[in-house]
Amino acid sequence: MRGPLRVAVMLAATISVTAAMSGCGKAVYEPVAVTDARAACGECHADNVDAYAAGPHAASGCATCHEDAEAHAADPEGVRAVIDWRVDACAECHSSIAGMHLYDDNLKVGPFGGSQRVPPIHKVEEFPEYNTIVAGHGFVRDYREEGAHVWMLEEHYETLRAKFETCLQCKSTKVAWAWHTGTPLTVPADTSIKLTHTAGDGTPARTVDIPAGTVVSLSTDFESYEVSATAVFPDGRVYTSRPSASEDPAEHRDMLWAATIATTKDTMPYGIGCNHCHDPHSSELRLIRPAMADAIASGGVDGRGGVNPYAPDIVNDVASASRKDLETLLCAQCHVEYTCGRSAIDGVVRDHYGWAKAGDLHEHYSRTFGYAQDWTHAIIGAPLIKSQHPEVELAWNSVHYNAGATCVSCHMPRVRSVTGEWVRSHWMTSPYKYHDTAVYGAFAQATGLAAVIGTGPCETCHGNRIADAIAGQRAVYERQKIVQELLALSVTRLGALREATDAGRTVDTTAHEAAIEAHQQAHVLWENLIVSENSMGFHNFDEVFDAMDDAEQFAREALKRAGEALPAEE
Repeated sequence: MRGPLRVAVMLAATISVTAAMSGCGKAVYEPVAVTDARAACGECHADNVDAYAAGPHAASGCATCHEDAEAHAADPEGVRAVIDWRVDACAECHSSIAGMHLYDDNLKVGPFGGSQRVPPIHKVEEFPEYNTIVAGHGFVRDYREEGAHVWMLEEHYETLRAKFETCLQCKSTKVAWAWHTGTPLTVPADTSIKLTHTAGDGTPARTVDIPAGTVVSLSTDFESYEVSATAVFPDGRVYTSRPSASEDPAEHRDMLWAATIATTKDTMPYGIGCNHCHDPHSSELRLIRPAMADAIASGGVDGRGGVNPYAPDIVNDVASASRKDLETLLCAQCHVEYTCGRSAIDGVVRDHYGWAKAGDLHEHYSRTFGYAQDWTHAIIGAPLIKSQHPEVELAWNSVHYNAGATCVSCHMPRVRSVTGEWVRSHWMTSPYKYHDTAVYGAFAQATGLAAVIGTGPCETCHGNRIADAIAGQRAVYERQKIVQELLALSVTRLGALREATDAGRTVDTTAHEAAIEAHQQAHVLWENLIVSENSMGFHNFDEVFDAMDDAEQFAREALKRAGEALPAEE
């Protein structure tokens, strides 16, 4: 089974998985609020009411979280119950958890990564050859170290790169949910949107006005992975992800994105809310990325899919996944390599999970999209892969993964409140920060926690080995320098081959093509694991060191074949 039906079945399984694991059942004695909910809402929303009745929110009424719920019950067709996507809505009862999620210390603890947003740290500062290696890609214009999760939507809004509605699945719960359910979004009020990527050469960024009542519809065809998105304005204008040949694709791209982000402005700057990972009715964990469901069903390099496609036994049913894999999948809704946005090669807007380790991406994208999913390098004139943030893929089958650790274990450890209650941290930050007394103390004071964490995430399994971890990261950084320099040199040599071809000189086509393919393979290993992945090797040191050995060999092969392709001039 493929296509939307298969994805719908997968997603239905993901939503119910933790309820099945916990064995939750309907309470024998229901609170008055539940009885009222069944009477007012149960006829149309029976599944949601059942989930709500069995969960910790049963003492609250539907109107607690749904504005206009009573008016909607009286007039279902005429009044739409409003879903409150703001973290503030949950903070009324879960203030400490909400405070953790929105906390930002703007600090870089350790030599790499961190969450320093101001002043920005540009990637090219750490990787001086980066702009040559990805010449022609938007990341040359603007690529910074990420800030804390609280700035996720705002950083997307402010970037100088071109932006797409597809990207917003990782920046906005509202957009991800609309994609998941097929529910259109409506812009609630007249909204001005600045197109920051249009600024340059003394020209200010263009600002467009999105009128209230604009309706945005979002979906993906999982046969072709092509996005179908539209924004219908009240005056009849329609912008789409599939403009006709006679229409301006940039105008459609900009206006469609602007309309989509206009629906999210009530959740700025964070975008991602509690209900991204927690079903608001049952409070159980949930997954809402259709592209991930597709990947689990039949994705990856061999098409077998799986919650971990590199596990000895493939599990395609999320309801049968281990707690370890379920917790990892929560983060895999964003922290993976995926194709999202308009290809600079064929103009198609795609939504697709590679669901493969870096070493398999060259084959996967060659077979799936003919390498047309990203961009053509401005110097060498050949397509390359621009990876996103493949933390989950690197962590698969690592030492920590095999020991039972998950993203949650290290980035969301259990912490103690001032009353002595143990709760799960929702800061989702570097584990190093939990082991820094001053840094953690400031976090604890701001969020109502005990000043001392007790046992840090690393010490849960072994002693504090942060010094060893940092030493490993430094070793990775030093190792990658050789590959980075070879890639930059390969770009120069392949660029010279392109110029020679354009000038009419005789070039050995077979050797030239072999040089390009070797460069592509070196490029994806280095760019994926060193620059795009955010742990500087920590998530799987062995795999990264092995990959850098392979990348160096590929880069040297590219240089060798480039030399063979162009005989010396007489």
